Amino acid sequence: MKKIFILMLCCCAQPAGAALLVYEPFDYSAGALQGQVNGNGETWERAGTANPPNAINVVSGNLSVPAPLPGATGGMLQITGNGNGSGSTNRLGLGSGITTATPITADASVYYSLALRVDALTGSNNTVGGFVVGLNNTAGAQSSNPSAVAARLQMRIDPSDATKYNLGIFNNRSAAASSTSWTGPLNVGDTYFLVAQDEMISGTSNDVSRLWVNPAISATPPTATVEDTTGATTDINVASIIVRQSPAPFLTMDELRVGTSWGDVVGVPEPAEASLLLVGAALAGRRRRRNAK
Repeated sequence: MKKIFILMLCCCAQPAGAALLVYEPFDYSAGALQGQVNGNGETWERAGTANPPNAINVVSGNLSVPAPLPGATGGMLQITGNGNGSGSTNRLGLGSGITTATPITADASVYYSLALRVDALTGSNNTVGGFVVGLNNTAGAQSSNPSAVAARLQMRIDPSDATKYNLGIFNNRSAAASSTSWTGPLNVGDTYFLVAQDEMISGTSNDVSRLWVNPAISATPPTATVEDTTGATTDINVASIIVRQSPAPFLTMDELRVGTSWGDVVGVPEPAEASLLLVGAALAGRRRRRNAK
């Protein structure tokens, strides 16, 4: 019985096919994100023509995230348009043996979650704006702008109400102003919890990117707020996450997580994992009762 119990605990600790790859609380001194080393030992590298990207900075304070995620710690990240031109980018490898040569490939999903607050609409536009977060197929530094980005989080001024903004989610393709993958109007100054998914499907130009805005937190994902099913220019593998200064509204983000399942990035065990936890708890209780006799 003891061996079975230990085996169950091991299974619960690392369920097959699921992994939290990155937890980024931006727990650094105030200043540029570039060059900072996170808890996985991965460095936020330059990945663009502008160096240093001084519009991407760590600041003090926190944004809230929903339970059951723990309360925010560390600092926050601010991205403004007042940098070295459009396209300043920092990139973080996903660790755990994931590299440019050995990325996450088809028939898998990569999710990321974060808290977001738009602080000003300065520098953006009401057509396609710019993207600020996305999943990339390369790890490490480079002096050119990344050209392959999936599940790209796009932002623009709302075309019908210039005091509000929209979020969009796009596959590895150029954003379109008329796309159905834009949200409705959102409020400047409000904090939103976002989850994005890149579903990598075997085949050509058939991947799907999804975005949830303030989703109900449960063991399985609800219907996405918006999604992009338009074929990508090229479906890509995933080895890193990027943050980018672009023609998007000025923003603050916090509590960035990247994982291979919904549960990884919202803090809820998925059904198979929850079942193992229940079995483990039952076995532990049975063992305690036997020892008490």
